[in-house]
Amino acid sequence: MANQGYELTAAQTMNKARPPATRSVPPGTKARPPATRAVPPGNGAARPPSRTNGSGNSAVRKAPAGTGAKKGSGGPKQTAKKRAMQRAMTPEQRAARKKQSIIGGITTGIILIGCGAAIWYFALGAPTTVEGLKDGLGTAVNNTKTKIDSIGDVLDNLDGIDWGGFFKDDPWEGNTTVTLWNEKYIKRNDGGLTLTLVNSLTAEWQKEFEVAVADWSESDALTLSVEILPVEEAWSNEKKCARQGGKQVVCNGFFGETGWVGINENEVSNNRIISSVAKMNEFYLRNANFYHRRFTMCHELGHGFGLPHTDENPYNRNQGNCLDYTDDPEENLLPGEVNFIALKEVYLAQEPTRRLLRRVDNNDGTVTETIGWLINEDKFAEAWGL
Repeated sequence: MANQGYELTAAQTMNKARPPATRSVPPGTKARPPATRAVPPGNGAARPPSRTNGSGNSAVRKAPAGTGAKKGSGGPKQTAKKRAMQRAMTPEQRAARKKQSIIGGITTGIILIGCGAAIWYFALGAPTTVEGLKDGLGTAVNNTKTKIDSIGDVLDNLDGIDWGGFFKDDPWEGNTTVTLWNEKYIKRNDGGLTLTLVNSLTAEWQKEFEVAVADWSESDALTLSVEILPVEEAWSNEKKCARQGGKQVVCNGFFGETGWVGINENEVSNNRIISSVAKMNEFYLRNANFYHRRFTMCHELGHGFGLPHTDENPYNRNQGNCLDYTDDPEENLLPGEVNFIALKEVYLAQEPTRRLLRRVDNNDGTVTETIGWLINEDKFAEAWGL
């Protein structure tokens, strides 16, 4: 026997309990008494059960036609309430509401147009043709992918790595002469080399930079000032931490597995420096300890002032200055007296002269010569142990 549905008639909706549903019981089975539910007086009619479709499944109940109820509208009650609120509004209120809606739409449109223009100009390179737009999109995607890949592509730390091995690719290796800055940046009677350092470092490098600048400022032959160039601007478009005339730019970036932890690039004209840039390689230094990072910063700034290495064997006794090759940076964190004397002799001396200070025959058959500009040979010889 099919299950029976039960439907309340209009007469049964007035404070009456729903009669129990009945069901057939197989012969020989004790029937279970039907469940009943009392309706409190004045609580309205009991809720009728769902209709059945004749197969035992509840049929879907639909809203009566003509109620105006729509999906997501909150039902006829909310719709009627909304209409009542609109009828209660004065003409001035309706006009103000319409004006507010128009202003909101215009504001949203302006914001969307501004965002689109910014993307068109900065991300896509302001293309004027379809081909240019395609090229701009491709470049933007590649740049984003490269940035994401490079940020994650760093060493966890430098544990177990031979720090001394990083110096084999140093472009300053073998250069033992002091290279002076252009004379217009030198005040020989008033502070020596007067140089601006452009700080384009991220927040993680500010401490190392501040410490290194303070250490080098101990030299009487250096008058240093610092200006800030935001990282975003330093790396915008094709600049990529570019040099600036008459200044030393200092930046950090994900330069990859290059073999160098830091590098200094001086632009030289007529044997004089006219610009400099010092770069810290995040691939190696992102998770390095403070001593490795501080040594690298001190080392590259020193090259930016024109100083060469004081020693190029990382495995011999440390000399105690950051321009000495070392496999233990903690012992060579600061500029040494030898560095200060070299700076004084070239930037404060009135008529500096060049002199061969040291000649070393290397195991590979090459010769390393150390040449300096000096005016006081006794002090220079004492500092160098000559």
